[in-house]
Amino acid sequence: MKKIGVYSSVFILIAVVLLNGCRSSVTPTSPAPVRPAATQEIKTPVKPEWEQRWDKVVAGAKQEGRITVYGEVGPILKEKLVEGFQKKYGVEIEYVVGRPPEVAQRYLQEAAANIHLADLFITGQTTTPTILKPRGVLSPVKPQLILPEVLDLNAWPDNKLPFLDKDELVLALVAAYRSFIVVNTDLVKEGEVSSYIDLLDPRWKGKITLIDPTTPGSGGSWVAYVMLKTMGREEGEKYLRQLATQELAITRDTRIHVETVARGKYAIAIGALPQVVADLAQAGSPIKWAKMKEGGLVLPGSFAAALPQKPQHPNGSTLLLNHLLAKDGQLALSQSTREPARRLDVARTNLLPGTVAQPGDKITWLDEDFIVTEPKFYALSKQIFDIK
Repeated sequence: MKKIGVYSSVFILIAVVLLNGCRSSVTPTSPAPVRPAATQEIKTPVKPEWEQRWDKVVAGAKQEGRITVYGEVGPILKEKLVEGFQKKYGVEIEYVVGRPPEVAQRYLQEAAANIHLADLFITGQTTTPTILKPRGVLSPVKPQLILPEVLDLNAWPDNKLPFLDKDELVLALVAAYRSFIVVNTDLVKEGEVSSYIDLLDPRWKGKITLIDPTTPGSGGSWVAYVMLKTMGREEGEKYLRQLATQELAITRDTRIHVETVARGKYAIAIGALPQVVADLAQAGSPIKWAKMKEGGLVLPGSFAAALPQKPQHPNGSTLLLNHLLAKDGQLALSQSTREPARRLDVARTNLLPGTVAQPGDKITWLDEDFIVTEPKFYALSKQIFDIK
């Protein structure tokens, strides 16, 4: 019994020693280090290149403070530009206003004296290509067009930016249709005058009035249209000489020109202006535009835009040009002139009768060749119609 007790004690002692040895041989492990969560870098979206450039132009224009426009800008358009441009960008527009040829000559005199005040020209379709462009004072337009909506060719007729000239220095801002011929509906029955040839009918002798075709204006444009776009020079001249035998009444007064037809003194007016026709028709006069087989000419009238070589406020110049070609600016132009915008995506509402081509009308777009050639017919018209 004693041996068993001794053995038990020895066994327990050995077990305790072994257990402690095992514990001391185990290397304690440290907890795994906690790694900080990876931080995600937040990147600011990069603006498209055009938008970056546009932001710089807007900021620069605001710093310049104002823009000077040379041209024939009426009170309604001025009001529209205050509402749509000045309030939006905080840039004031100043105007040097006058007849386009006079404004152009003023600018040329200033430029010759190294005075550069103009930032943008808004002048007539003839003035810019024939007076300013030949003097080499215009700057390329296309590099200054920034807004995607301006450069979107789908917004423009024939998928082309609305340049009037081959060198892309002059832009058409509106697209006014001119069919040229207005009749007194009490004197001319429906369909009796539907072609230029009908004007040669003996019954209209002494019953036709024409705006003076020897100076820039609708009369001169009609003669050029006959010569260049409908009959050709040889046949056109022959036709005009025949027409002269109809004893046309020639006048430079655009209102009297149409009033005499409205009163019945004459039956037909050639070269009538839409605003005058609209005013008299609204007052109850029996006049309307004749639908002509020869169609009509689409032109910008007094709204052709160009950039001077040395604008006083270059950022403001670029800003306003893009605005006038964008949808909002085109809408303002259309509303102020009551003529169609050049852009295709601008609503054609509340426009002057006769300024929009109707289905089936033949349309000819005014181009540089027409503009430059028209004045060459002034002397011929003077001789044909015996204008003193």
